[in-house]
Amino acid sequence: MLLAGLSAYLAFLPDVIPANTNATMYQTDPIHADRVILQTVAAYAVIFGAVRCHRLGIAWRAPSLDQSYYENVFTMAGLVDPASGIPDPVRVSCFRRFGNLNAEHGMALSVFTALVTASSLTDPVSGLIAAVAAAHGPLHFGATESAQRTLRAIGDATNVPAFMEKVRAGNEKLFGYGHRTYKGMDPRVNPIRSILSDLRDVNQPLLQIAEAIETAAEKDEYFHKRGLYPNADFYGNFVFTGIGFEPDIIPGAMLVHRIIGIMAHWREYTGMKQITSRAFKVGALAAYKMQSIEANYSGPPISIQDIAFSMSSQESQSTLPQDSTVDESTPLLADSTPNQPYSVFTPSQKRLIILTAALASSFSPLSANIYYPALNSIAADLHVSTSKINLTITTYMICQGLAPMLTGSFADQAGRRPAYIVCFAIYILGNVALGIQHSFPALLILRAVQSCGSSGTVALASAVAADIVTSVERGLYMGFSSLGNILAPSLGPVLGGILSKYFGWHAIFWFLAIAAGTFFVPLLCFFPETCRGVVGNGSVSPVGWNRSLRNYLQESAPCSPPSNVRRVQIPNPCATLRLLSHRPVGLVLLANGVLFSSYYAVTTAIPPLFKHTYGLDDMEIGLCFLPAGLGSLVSATINGVLVDWNYRRVWRTTGQTIHKNQKLDIVGIPIEQARLQIGLPMAILASVSICIYGVLIPKHPPLPLALFMVFIICFCITAAYNVMNILVVDLYYNTPATAMAANNLVRCFLGAGSAAAVGPLIKRAGIKWAYILVAGELAVVVPLLVIVYSKGWEWRKAQDNPETGHQPHEP
Repeated sequence: MLLAGLSAYLAFLPDVIPANTNATMYQTDPIHADRVILQTVAAYAVIFGAVRCHRLGIAWRAPSLDQSYYENVFTMAGLVDPASGIPDPVRVSCFRRFGNLNAEHGMALSVFTALVTASSLTDPVSGLIAAVAAAHGPLHFGATESAQRTLRAIGDATNVPAFMEKVRAGNEKLFGYGHRTYKGMDPRVNPIRSILSDLRDVNQPLLQIAEAIETAAEKDEYFHKRGLYPNADFYGNFVFTGIGFEPDIIPGAMLVHRIIGIMAHWREYTGMKQITSRAFKVGALAAYKMQSIEANYSGPPISIQDIAFSMSSQESQSTLPQDSTVDESTPLLADSTPNQPYSVFTPSQKRLIILTAALASSFSPLSANIYYPALNSIAADLHVSTSKINLTITTYMICQGLAPMLTGSFADQAGRRPAYIVCFAIYILGNVALGIQHSFPALLILRAVQSCGSSGTVALASAVAADIVTSVERGLYMGFSSLGNILAPSLGPVLGGILSKYFGWHAIFWFLAIAAGTFFVPLLCFFPETCRGVVGNGSVSPVGWNRSLRNYLQESAPCSPPSNVRRVQIPNPCATLRLLSHRPVGLVLLANGVLFSSYYAVTTAIPPLFKHTYGLDDMEIGLCFLPAGLGSLVSATINGVLVDWNYRRVWRTTGQTIHKNQKLDIVGIPIEQARLQIGLPMAILASVSICIYGVLIPKHPPLPLALFMVFIICFCITAAYNVMNILVVDLYYNTPATAMAANNLVRCFLGAGSAAAVGPLIKRAGIKWAYILVAGELAVVVPLLVIVYSKGWEWRKAQDNPETGHQPHEP
């Protein structure tokens, strides 16, 4: 992609190609040569940033006139604080210091390739394209990436002796050892160690492996005889990954440094026919701080070459006071908020926010289940068959699965408040329209509209919880956030039966419209914006429709500067679909969907089974759903405490200290095992309980016993289901709404299939074998979760986190 970007850039600048204009243009016009060199350096920075953003699926940010070259590289590459939109000064400082070591490295392969290309009087962009192609080999810039992958493959410091034996036998290659020039210790290694000491996000387990290799090599005659010592690539990979670059993009990031030396060599060779560089020329180019176009430019689309020209034409502006004597290693560049809380909201505020989100999420399952008792009445009034009325249920569930794909992406970009506003506006209008319609086609369409409005709130509830609570307390709080989704299926049939019986089925939709409107008004006025991409930890003032009435009332209070107006892209449902193919979350989503379908297989069949077995009427059947809701409620509370306790237990085994309301790094701990040690047994118990339920019901057990089994089944399924939700958010905490939308898609589609199939299955196979089959389906989840338990951490370490390619900090 880098080569394609540079080639496309060159295609738009035919005037810089000597063959198109003047064959000796760079030899006879050094000023023009210098200008094109600076444009080329700037263009590469733009292309590199665009490539990384494209790979991660994040928005590219325009550079700023107030930032230096390296600061703009970070900005364009997406390495910025999501709250402030600016790069971390410590990371920028480390990257700049590392660049001073990397910018010039003599007649390296990439330089030699560029000069061979320059020998035919080509332009600097063509020379850079050739250098980039040569640099990506595993024996050149790719050695840094290869060193990172080798360390990950070793896995643990205890495996180092066996690996070293393979190196001595010629069966393995140790990347990052040995150098064509240095036959002793690479002089860049100690400065790199100093840089690593300033980085907070260095992968400590891998660094321990690297240090173990160096210790073993120091005592090994095999390495001494061959003059093999660690070079800059061996430890340099930790600088890149500690800053935030993914292993496979390290060669491109290294070129951000080395392009300075490459262009300096090209300039000297082209202008003076020398293949030696002079330090002052390299230093002059390395010190040049390029500036760029205004970030808030609102004119026509700007091409890469426009940005490059602008970046290379501005004077450098320092943001430090002129009398400042600080350098890049002074405490002034240290993180000013190392102990910044993950969220500024108090515990009571967190509980209120999550309770509000839970109530908001209840409208989706409530709307689905409150409708069931009135199906016969609706079919009779509209003069259609029951099978046609069932199509409105299918339509509702399909939209319930699809709509959050757009809502989740929108909420992660624009914020939670805008997403809630859109959802409730659609939902309330849909219910009003349903309350006045009198035809089946209108009912079918408006039920889809109703579902589109309400279904997004389910994913938003989990996203809000992820915004304000850390993984240490996520079990309890996410359990609370799911209460609305848990209780509504139990209360909905009771309310629907009462409303339909005494006021008619249209009253159901008027009730939902009034309830939603009553809830929406205080939410609109007081619910705060929590999206970390908009307000950070809550300390950044929101703008526009992200502001609540509370924000306006507190305008006089001192606070952080308002966040920049965010450019919201069209929601991309593919971002949700892509998660289904990621490891290990794809397996977790599938397991969660099967759990949810098992829940529906039990609850959907309660009305016909209990009516046939116990002779209950509609009102009594509605009350039979209460044990299901009670089991889910108890599970959400008890299981949440248990999940958080186990997380702290696993964390302590790593020897690290847990600080509440602080960011924690989950790269070094088996988060999958910490969660599934609770979720896996619950999934097994759920399968066993469903099997027992299927055996008991045909024998007409006492009603309390049957209801007790419903309680146990819902307790176990809810416990396992909530653990899976927590794990999904753990792995994708940067975009929790999108992650939960993927979860919602799988569970709704499998739940819809289960609800549709359980009735015919019972008729064909009987109650006993139908539920034994459901239990067997749920038992299939166990091997999937065992795979995640045993392989999930390994996959995550190899990928350095699945959604963004890297997420070294876990809240």
